[in-house]
Amino acid sequence: MKRRIGIAIGLLLALGHEAAAQEGGTPQVRATSSGVYTAEQAKSGEQTYAGMCTGCHTTASHTGDVFMNSWSGRPVSELYSFIKGAMPKSEPGSLTPDEYAAIVAYILKLNGMPAGRQPLPADSAALDKIRIDPKKGP
Repeated sequence: MKRRIGIAIGLLLALGHEAAAQEGGTPQVRATSSGVYTAEQAKSGEQTYAGMCTGCHTTASHTGDVFMNSWSGRPVSELYSFIKGAMPKSEPGSLTPDEYAAIVAYILKLNGMPAGRQPLPADSAALDKIRIDPKKGP
């Protein structure tokens, strides 16, 4: 009987500790200016963009004020989902998740966001924790 009570108390303490950690721990949000893709990934995205996107789009349609007015402050997951759900126009969703992530990396590069050490993930939940921030500088 004492053993059961001890186990029950131990479980309650463990669950209470985990709940407190979850309440106090807000999801860590990163900004695109912190380097959220690799240079290699952006290069791959540039090649995919050249092969799949330039028939309908110029890079000017994805840069500067045009881009920032639409995407600044929003999670990268929204940009990723938009591109994946709508492009290419002839076959939306036909690229691999990594190809879509590489295209997003290339678009971030075009907008002056620096490369980092880790590739941009091809996972909407992970991308939801990254915010597109305005380009810093003059």
